[in-house]
Amino acid sequence: MKKLLIVITGLLILTSCASPNTETPASTATSDSEWAGSCPDIFSNAVEVSPQEYFERLDRKTREVEDRQDYSYVAPDGNGIAKNGPFLTWYFEMFVEDLSTSYPKKFNSFKFSDLDLKWENYIAYSTSVCEAYQKDSSRRTVLLAYQKLMQFRTDWSGHATLWEPFEYIETGPTIIKAPSPPGLEHYTKYITGGGVIIVGGDAVPDAAMLAARKRVVYITSARPEFRDILKKNEARISLFGPDGDTSVLPEYPNENESGGFAQGLTDASMTANAGWLCYPDNWDTGGDPVLHEMVHTINHIVFEEINETYFYERIYDLAVASIQNGVFDTGYSQDLPDGESQGMQHYVGEYWAMTVEGYLMNKPGFKSSHDTREWIAEHDPELLKLITRYFPTEEWDFCPGIDDHI
Repeated sequence: MKKLLIVITGLLILTSCASPNTETPASTATSDSEWAGSCPDIFSNAVEVSPQEYFERLDRKTREVEDRQDYSYVAPDGNGIAKNGPFLTWYFEMFVEDLSTSYPKKFNSFKFSDLDLKWENYIAYSTSVCEAYQKDSSRRTVLLAYQKLMQFRTDWSGHATLWEPFEYIETGPTIIKAPSPPGLEHYTKYITGGGVIIVGGDAVPDAAMLAARKRVVYITSARPEFRDILKKNEARISLFGPDGDTSVLPEYPNENESGGFAQGLTDASMTANAGWLCYPDNWDTGGDPVLHEMVHTINHIVFEEINETYFYERIYDLAVASIQNGVFDTGYSQDLPDGESQGMQHYVGEYWAMTVEGYLMNKPGFKSSHDTREWIAEHDPELLKLITRYFPTEEWDFCPGIDDHI
């Protein structure tokens, strides 16, 4: 808490050194070192500029990061793209460069384009960069603070800044009453494992909660350091069902995904349909939404945090080759926005999660391709090398008793 106060106080003191204006009167001068607070390596050489100049530059630099395609796949017709890459790393590097270059003259509120920007949100953004730079918080926290400052996607109900995060409590394999923050009282059941919080409402069976935890613990067992990153970034699974879709969840009233979706960098949680999980007395023989969406979530939260270029340099080349050689089965369907049809970019984007899902389940016929480790070793051996870099090779009993019900 002391660091936070130093940075905030320092920023306020320095910006008040500027000449008086109609919004903010001048105050007592101070030195750059006082303003730098606990982040002198970032702040000490920054110069004051007008809010207009500052936010124009920040907005431009943000768009440059958004448009990067270093590791992305662009469809041959140019009309579709599967984005991939360490965007969180790129954003953070840009944010550090931003604060090391300039800071805006003090304002209370500032009209930028059609946005009404608040000084306190700028302070929160700059403070979050400082804390992440010192490794006291995650880079995701910085991106959230930036998006709150610039009001980017914060009109979407599932944005993480709109919801207080759940406390992480080590539960072991025991379901407890959910310590639900305001607005999230729908969730009455709570369990943790593998650095991930799992919550569900009254309708979610206890067996589904336990099955979800078992999957997360297994999927993170080969790289336990991933668990710390997931925990630090407040990874959460919101289970729904077995009836209905994601619209039953308080964060996603306008989303109608039947199976669920991953937790992106700025999302409140990942979602999964409890009715689509395989566990005793719920003998589901298809894909598994917790495994599938956790693969995506690890990509977003872990790989982007650690700048896992080894993965990004390889995955889409493997996907394209597998699709073009007829190895990866593209005869599946997925929920897409109205008017959008499946294309190569969708297949490439889903290749990793679908194949790892099959590898983890390791059940013949549960996927139309890549359903067992033996099959992957024979037909997509380079993919197998990449999978085993991150995920466990030890056998596990994915769904005890399912073989008697196939």
